[in-house]
Amino acid sequence: MPRDHEDLICWQLADRLRQLVIAQTGDATPAARDRRFSSNIRDAVASACRNQSEGFYKFRHTEMRPYYSIAQGSLGEVKDCIEDGRERGYFSTEDARSMSQLCRRAMNANLKFLHSLRRKDPAEPAKRP
Repeated sequence: MPRDHEDLICWQLADRLRQLVIAQTGDATPAARDRRFSSNIRDAVASACRNQSEGFYKFRHTEMRPYYSIAQGSLGEVKDCIEDGRERGYFSTEDARSMSQLCRRAMNANLKFLHSLRRKDPAEPAKRP
């Protein structure tokens, strides 16, 4: 059982993606010239990490689920931004492929964790007959 949000595979993958996006949109990159694009993709990936970490510290599964759902949407936005960045010439085909693969892995892990929150919540009180 994870004790901290950093123990979650979905957060670890999203964080690795965040680091890669930051590197690919840094000052010495083609994407740096387009501040709006760089800001949008950075904010989307940061949103995924923030929502996963915030959701982790909620008490019940029902309270956690919306945060992982939002994180899934943010990762979907990152996925689209990666393709947009490739089309604009900001990312090489190889770099875009690497980021897209990592994004897919992060999305799959997030979705698995989100689905796991459908099971019986140990924090919920037992129902009386």
